[in-house]
Amino acid sequence: MNINHGNNLSGIEWQCSHCGALNKVAAAKFCGKCGSAREKEILKPVLKAVDKSIFREVKSPTKTKRRIFSHLKHIFYPTKKKMYKAVIASAFILLVASLLSGYKLYTNVDAIHLTQTKFTDVSLDHPIYTVCKNLLEIDAVSFRKNVELAPYEQISASEWNHAINQASKYLNLKYPEAAYFSKNEAVSLDNLNHKLRQLKPNSSEIPDTSRIQSFYILEQTLFY
Repeated sequence: MNINHGNNLSGIEWQCSHCGALNKVAAAKFCGKCGSAREKEILKPVLKAVDKSIFREVKSPTKTKRRIFSHLKHIFYPTKKKMYKAVIASAFILLVASLLSGYKLYTNVDAIHLTQTKFTDVSLDHPIYTVCKNLLEIDAVSFRKNVELAPYEQISASEWNHAINQASKYLNLKYPEAAYFSKNEAVSLDNLNHKLRQLKPNSSEIPDTSRIQSFYILEQTLFY
């Protein structure tokens, strides 16, 4: 017979801690003699085992250290494959940015203010910058190739129409259709002066068909 003192649950009999009586039924929860409740056993060995396992986990964080070091290694010492991918990504971003910038610059050439753009074929003190300053400020003086003024070249129908259109938008005025050149209409001195009188009946006449004379008279007619 295995007699247990205290509250050992593993034996066949257990001894009451109150009256000392032996109880042969191991599963009984109350003493058969005094009726006292059987005290629960504190599982110290199990708790100690758990404590030791926790202690080992805290005192020996080998796996945790390895994981942290692995992450730091990838951050501070990237592999060749990752470095290659980073270089390719950076190059692609720079390429896209340059293409977008170039496209924006190319498509907005006409939006560049002519007061900020100096003509390449005349000096900086050329009279065009003073006698046509209003037309220049509203981008009404169109330039030829390579940002040239070409002051003594004959003005074209589209250049004349463009100047009047820009002035109309800026001044919020609607000019008669007769002031514009129609499609396939030839540019001549008589035609220029006729269209000028549609804008202002008492306007000064244009002496020739050159761009500089046409823009100058338009400046005087539209803004003064």
